[in-house]
Amino acid sequence: MASRFCPKQTIIAGLVFFLYKAGESMLDATVRPYIIQAVCRNRYRDNVTICYEASIQSRAQQEDIQSTASNYLIYYRILVNVPAIILGLVWGAWSDRHGRKLPMMIPSLGSVFAVLLYVGSLQSVDWTLVLILCGSAVQGIFGKSSVITMAVNSYVSDITDKDDRTGSLSRLLAMNYFGLFVGSLLSGTLQEYTDLKTTLTVVCFIHALCVLTTVAFIKDADTNTDKTADSSCRVCTPTGLRESFTVHLKVSKVNPTRVFTTLVFIALMNQTCKVGDQDVTVLFVKKYPLEWPTPWYGYLLSLDYTAMGATLMVLTPVLSTYGKVPDTVIVIIGVCCKLVRSLWAGFCYQSWMVYASVLIGAVGGMIISAVRSLVSKNVDDSEMGKAFAVLACAETASKVIGSIVFNYVYGATIHVYAGTAYLMEAVIYMFVLVIAACLHKDLKLSSQYDVLKGNPQEQQKVVE
Repeated sequence: MASRFCPKQTIIAGLVFFLYKAGESMLDATVRPYIIQAVCRNRYRDNVTICYEASIQSRAQQEDIQSTASNYLIYYRILVNVPAIILGLVWGAWSDRHGRKLPMMIPSLGSVFAVLLYVGSLQSVDWTLVLILCGSAVQGIFGKSSVITMAVNSYVSDITDKDDRTGSLSRLLAMNYFGLFVGSLLSGTLQEYTDLKTTLTVVCFIHALCVLTTVAFIKDADTNTDKTADSSCRVCTPTGLRESFTVHLKVSKVNPTRVFTTLVFIALMNQTCKVGDQDVTVLFVKKYPLEWPTPWYGYLLSLDYTAMGATLMVLTPVLSTYGKVPDTVIVIIGVCCKLVRSLWAGFCYQSWMVYASVLIGAVGGMIISAVRSLVSKNVDDSEMGKAFAVLACAETASKVIGSIVFNYVYGATIHVYAGTAYLMEAVIYMFVLVIAACLHKDLKLSSQYDVLKGNPQEQQKVVE
């Protein structure tokens, strides 16, 4: 299948992913601090000045605002991600039959519509929080990152050979992080020197450019199945939805369900910690003793994504292509760095310590690329979309789980010790490290295994 495409198609797919992630990150880095500000304005209408300068808030006001805002951050995560989980599965099965192009465009269109609601929330104090939540729901209904992540990863896997896939997916994930870097940096810069409305307008422009790039330059694959209206709608039926879950139920030398479930679980736990960490950090840096101004959080995200992007562009290809390091070992290395980072973050009391923790955890960006590589190397080409849909939906579900769990823990322990959530994250990564080590041992001891296909002819070498 790779011979049908020019190499430049992988570059264009990376560009589309970069643009979407830049817009998504910019919107996320803008909306989350905006939610805290909106909660403050709603609770302290007679003294809104304190909502624009954290340093003049009393300790009691800080804790009151952050406790309430943590609940709204949970609502935001639920509305953005729960609908996207279902849509990701539906579009995964649909794209296997009809191509990846349309799923690449849908999430950006949803973000454009959501921005209109966020801009509307600026005009009304009484309806601000309602309109913010409505905008979040619109993003989720259009699939958000779950759908486009499935689409671009499936597309790149369609057009690359297995030997080059780890490097290709790592570079694609690097585009993800570079996009997140640009979006976070733009969010912080524009909010510092302009206003919220201008920032949201730029978000709208980036997503529109993403749609136009997809329409103009992405060349979709020809599918062998009949593209009738009936077959297009079938994926929306219970039967079609069920088929999206059956990708891992194949015969194999190694228990396929256990291996595939382990990979999904590792991705789920990693993303749960990542999202929960971000939600806690946006609150953690606002309180004493750090008391960061709003733009600084955007700069922190920019550094985080730049470091992870550089790791994926340089370190991962070197390890996988030149060092011949197994994907499972790459996962273990990434988990170890995340573990150290979470322990460090729980004891940060100066700004440089927060930035240092980000650099320590940057190598953890390799975890997801290695997991995706393991899945893509062992799934039939005709079911690539389904496999990545299940994986993407697990990652999307983790955003809800992470937000709920970490925000609840932070809100419940802020009066005792604000770093408790980070220590909980460290415990989770210890558990993931044990699971990853067991997976590596199982796959290494097996002379032949195939995660999804159960095809003895293709089991020529152990893919770790």
